Amino acid sequence: MSEVELELESRVIEGALDASPGSVDMDESQLIKLDNHIQGLMAAEKLQGGSYLVARHGKIVAWRSMGALTGTTGTGELLPDAIMKISSITKAFTAVAIVKLIEDGKLYLDQPVATILKEFDNPMHGNITLFHLLTHTSGLMPVTGYYNEPYPRPWWGENGMEGWIAKQLEGTLACEPGTAYNYSGAGFMLLGEVIRRVSGQSYESYIIDNIVEPLKLRRTFFQVPEYLHGEVLTISQYDLDALKDQDDEDLRYPPRSASGLYSTLYDLWRFSQMLLNGGTFEGTRILGRKSVELLTKRHLFQVPAYHWGGKVTDKGHALGIDLAIDHMSYESIGTYQMEGAGRSAMFVDPVEKLIVTFFVPSVYSWVPESVLGTKQIIWSSLK
Repeated sequence: MSEVELELESRVIEGALDASPGSVDMDESQLIKLDNHIQGLMAAEKLQGGSYLVARHGKIVAWRSMGALTGTTGTGELLPDAIMKISSITKAFTAVAIVKLIEDGKLYLDQPVATILKEFDNPMHGNITLFHLLTHTSGLMPVTGYYNEPYPRPWWGENGMEGWIAKQLEGTLACEPGTAYNYSGAGFMLLGEVIRRVSGQSYESYIIDNIVEPLKLRRTFFQVPEYLHGEVLTISQYDLDALKDQDDEDLRYPPRSASGLYSTLYDLWRFSQMLLNGGTFEGTRILGRKSVELLTKRHLFQVPAYHWGGKVTDKGHALGIDLAIDHMSYESIGTYQMEGAGRSAMFVDPVEKLIVTFFVPSVYSWVPESVLGTKQIIWSSLK
């Protein structure tokens, strides 16, 4: 890695590149604005730091980082290959695993969950399918705070995680299955349990054996080895405690299928490039082309979503992966994307053959300029 000299307070560190931006018809002078953009947000104390990777036509053309690795102390440098908990981007790995089991003939998309998890075999939950879980339209409880409720209640209640599946099904449904989008971590925990039951191995092991290791994602983990703890990007004391208190797999607990993975910009690029390539990367097949099409095409039309106060009337969604459907967006219609709390992001634009991953860590849950502004700078660099 080399230091890029800029007249900025925090140095910018560059990762290894495959090509120049110009060689893939991108404007380097526009891309370099990213550094000043992120540094400006850091100066305004909206971001702890930032890092980004941009690849087009399978070639990495920008990969840089700046700022602090540890938010609680403001110490350590955020390097391009830093590890971060990618939170909800984990759901994309879970969705790939479900589709992989579908193409293996072990599941089908409109399969009732009750055929696998007996707790669903009742009048209220019997019509919920794998499709509903993958598209957040099951009616199961959305994530805490989804309705901007002021005093959210932990779902697990008394006795911790004991009987967690039954606890996830307590209470009434937020909607009839298929009628509304309610972003649900619970639904993806249950998909992890489906993977566990159908594959015969733990969810975490299935992801490692069938996605992480074949793609050679060398710095992607559910449990970061202790010798790498000093290379993990953390924001709060909660992040530090979670890193130290990682438990071994426990079959009594929910699978870590909603938000459990740690990864890097580079590994997320490899995962994304596999999808953009139609399911293969460097000669390794993860999914077939038709399976990737099933995973990434739009499945929801005219389905409403409250969406943290957004009151969306038409929430387009793929299978476990969000979609760009807004003509006001810079990214092409059909771009599939995921963001994780903290914040991490992954975007795959199949029209432009463009992949973007970035970390913009902040103590704030949402800094619009860090995501929207970053996207606008990158996509406007396309010639």
